[in-house]
Amino acid sequence: MTLRAGLLALAVAVALAGCGLADTEATPRTTSDAAPVPSSASAAPDGPAVVPPPGSESRVYGSNPGAIVVAIDAGHGGCLDWGVPDPSERGVELAEKTMTLEIAQRLRDLLVDGGVGVVMTRDGDDALAGDDYPPLGCEGAAWRDVNGDGVAGFGPDVPEATRTRDELQARLDLANLSAADVLISIHINSPSEGGQRIEVAFSETFYTDETPWGPTSTAALADAVQQGVMGALDPLASYERGDRGTTAHNLYIVAPPLFAPTAERPDPAKQPSRGGLMPVVLAEVGSITLREEHDLLASADGQEAVARGLLEGVAAYLAGRDLAARISLADVPDVDPPSATTGDGPLFWARAVPDGRVALRLTNSGMAAWPDDLRLVVGWAPSNQPYLAQAPAELVPAPIGVPALEPGASATVEVDLATAGGGRMLAWISLMSGENTLADLGSPALQLSTGAP
Repeated sequence: MTLRAGLLALAVAVALAGCGLADTEATPRTTSDAAPVPSSASAAPDGPAVVPPPGSESRVYGSNPGAIVVAIDAGHGGCLDWGVPDPSERGVELAEKTMTLEIAQRLRDLLVDGGVGVVMTRDGDDALAGDDYPPLGCEGAAWRDVNGDGVAGFGPDVPEATRTRDELQARLDLANLSAADVLISIHINSPSEGGQRIEVAFSETFYTDETPWGPTSTAALADAVQQGVMGALDPLASYERGDRGTTAHNLYIVAPPLFAPTAERPDPAKQPSRGGLMPVVLAEVGSITLREEHDLLASADGQEAVARGLLEGVAAYLAGRDLAARISLADVPDVDPPSATTGDGPLFWARAVPDGRVALRLTNSGMAAWPDDLRLVVGWAPSNQPYLAQAPAELVPAPIGVPALEPGASATVEVDLATAGGGRMLAWISLMSGENTLADLGSPALQLSTGAP
């Protein structure tokens, strides 16, 4: 799927269907209520203030690890979602959701110790989008229709997979609005055939190749994560382990929105309304069905090994990422995840546009110096969604100079943002080189809103 953002017009739009999902036609907007809204931006009187890279001994992006944000998703969680339960029936302590959280927390600690920013989609046995079903003894948060398909909840009268889709959409929203460089979803496999568990051990990593950055950046991240996990676990195993490599498969959390349904994929609700705006991988780090592997993954040594393998994967990926950027409000920390809102829809929404002149911090988070032709571009679109699933149909360059920053360096620029439209508007702010924005490479755009949810 091509989602190119261009200076004149893109071949995509952010039209919204009545149910809250994106339009199925990936074409520029032509109707009066969805026309691209031009933006204007003016430069600050003074030139940008450049801050050199601080440098560090971090394993992950040593020039400026604080410019990196890793979103970690501990697979499953909550009263209703154990993932794979313990095959040996030893209890919830050995269920998939418990082990993935323990691995995620170890990975978080390793990253934070190296100065890297981390966003956890869950840091306890929690569910974001609801977990309230008294018939099974679950009395958690109320259900929310996060993906906008018009249904929410769990039970015999609710369509299958509703709860899972809303939960995963909430986790994607959190990672997207945190502008994470990568999202790592941690799972443990349960291979079976004909309803019977197969006692086999292996690792496998899933990703999508249906985003502009999928065949290159996400594939590279998947390869690095797979190699990292295999290299860390194999030396600890006294049994044979398999390497199933990486697979491009649209599991919900790695998939893009289904902008154009086909005969093979007719239902947009089976893919997220708002897919990951960065490389996303789902790592099946091992297998729960082989007792020896299960015991290893439940042990402190096994969990630490997996966490270090994932860390090595992230570090290797970032070491090969040449062109990247973090764009944020200058007075906001680089790691500043949004707070959950109340209500029964999406939890996380784009931050409001500040009044007056807007100061932006631009940071080179890649391994190569920025090219001389890099320019800041801004697009606006009317939307009742929490943020845009893709770039607006028109991006306008701001009349400011973007310095050719070295890796890890940052600069602060000031612009005036203005819209020509009424109602709630969303801004998409990125950097463009040639005909591509850095958002096309998997560096999330900064998104701001003119109105409250």
